[in-house]
Amino acid sequence: MIVSETIVTHGPNKLFDVTGLLEEAARRVGEGVAAVFSKGSTGALAVIPRGAVEEFEEELWSLVPVDGWEHPGNAYAHLRSTLIGTSLLVPVHEGKPCLPEGYGVFFVENQPANARRRKIFVAAFSTRRRSQALRGPP
Repeated sequence: MIVSETIVTHGPNKLFDVTGLLEEAARRVGEGVAAVFSKGSTGALAVIPRGAVEEFEEELWSLVPVDGWEHPGNAYAHLRSTLIGTSLLVPVHEGKPCLPEGYGVFFVENQPANARRRKIFVAAFSTRRRSQALRGPP
């Protein structure tokens, strides 16, 4: 089962909460695993405490310097995306994603963008056998 959402971002170094999309997929699958993916080569996904969003945005500036690259333009955005990652694998138990208490999944906009459209996908897979899935929980 796959769900997706297009989010509108601005940046650089801004975070956008996409936990709701993961929670939707988790409710549907019940027990299993969910793969979260952000389409593109300069965005990223991170699991961080909800109260640390501003701090994380500030710390991104020191992760990879913006200036000094031979590649013109946005080399830093590609490197940040590579270091942070564009996908996550999250276990699902009892219809909920197994995230630490108070944490969320955030899309990281690394580009200096205004109103950029980004596509986020969640593919969720059940670990129940088909006959169990049809009957429901024990």
